[in-house]
Amino acid sequence: MTVRNDRPQFEAEVTAVSRVSPHMVRVALGGIRGLDGSRMPEGGVSDEFFGLWVPGAGADALNGRVKRYYTVRRRRADAGELDVDLLLHGTGPATEWAARAAVGDVVMFDSPRGHYAPPSDSTRLVLCGDATALPAIGRMLEERAEQDSSPPASILIALDDRADAQLLPIRPGDDLCWCSPKDLVAGVRSRIGDDSRSYVWFSGEAADMRAVRAMLRRELNIPTARWMTMGYWRRDSERWSARFEAAGPELRIAIDEVLSSSVDDETQSDLLEELLAARGLL
Repeated sequence: MTVRNDRPQFEAEVTAVSRVSPHMVRVALGGIRGLDGSRMPEGGVSDEFFGLWVPGAGADALNGRVKRYYTVRRRRADAGELDVDLLLHGTGPATEWAARAAVGDVVMFDSPRGHYAPPSDSTRLVLCGDATALPAIGRMLEERAEQDSSPPASILIALDDRADAQLLPIRPGDDLCWCSPKDLVAGVRSRIGDDSRSYVWFSGEAADMRAVRAMLRRELNIPTARWMTMGYWRRDSERWSARFEAAGPELRIAIDEVLSSSVDDETQSDLLEELLAARGLL
């Protein structure tokens, strides 16, 4: 993790909008240009994401826009475009914009970055999460399909609505399961099994992420190079945001100090959890 300048770096226009499933909208972004004249970096790892500024208001608004994080679902270098899949769930400016996104809309975003890094000796990929993880998992499997060799995958995805299931590129030896959100964490544990050389990637709701992370780090003692967990959203986001703002600038300063430290990502995550827990924000 590193400290980031919380400002957009690129601007783009919506060139196409399509519905992937009842609750997933795909937005194509084209005409990408750096706000300082720079070019966007080349394609990154399969779970690369960016901060996307969309129309909205609130304490975190910048010139009438708010930032929310999304995965780069697909890069289409031949067209100079990016595809971004946006899940329509809950309320808020990003969901509201996704529901009415139209060709010609202008958005801004920062530089994409990601964490997906299976060790070369991985024997299995364990890819798990809820519907918000579908864009990243879909891209992981698509890019794996272009490789001559890679380990089999065990995929578990929790959906509120089974109609949001997508057709994914599965190989012989893979297993794919769609489950209820309440069964997600236990399902992750069963898929890890006793294989000490699996690579585990999980993303989803923050509390579920913490449960999976604690399982990997403390219960199973799996080396941090063999897993990555990310919390994409919170069930209590409005209440949490209000409490975070009420914590004052001291908390932001403390967070920046952790993020600017030289310790590894997982140690940073431990320190951040301690900061938030001390203020009742976990």
